Amino acid sequence: MIANLQAHYGFTRMPFGTAVPAGALYASAAHKEAVARLRWLISARGLGALTGEVGCGKTVAVRAAVTGLDPSRYTLIYLPNPQIGVRGIHGAVAAALGQAPRFHHATLIPQVEAALAAEADEKNRHVVLAIDLCRTRNYADSGGRAWRKGLRGRAS
Repeated sequence: MIANLQAHYGFTRMPFGTAVPAGALYASAAHKEAVARLRWLISARGLGALTGEVGCGKTVAVRAAVTGLDPSRYTLIYLPNPQIGVRGIHGAVAAALGQAPRFHHATLIPQVEAALAAEADEKNRHVVLAIDLCRTRNYADSGGRAWRKGLRGRAS
């Protein structure tokens, strides 16, 4: 199927995938706004959530926002599966920062805190953590309905 599409349209590579450079992405007004807000969030060292319908370009916006970050000033940690749980997220952060994650969560949390502090204080780097909820199969297959229902139940 893919070979047929490439042959029919004359593509030399697949046009839709992570191999497309961020600069070659279509920059719609919504995409530009999302990228600008994410870059502001990164520069402000803030915490934020980018939400939207499945397939609207959230992951692409994150890719575009982090492209060009100076690796001497920023450490990017991308987690495509938040269903690993809190302990799994802590372990992934520890591993991404060059630590062997400790087994017990009670010792893992201070380990991650110390590693994050070392990134900031000793290496003068800001950690950018991107947790991509849409990359989970159950969320993407359901169109996010179960997740949104859970949020509606808590909203007031």
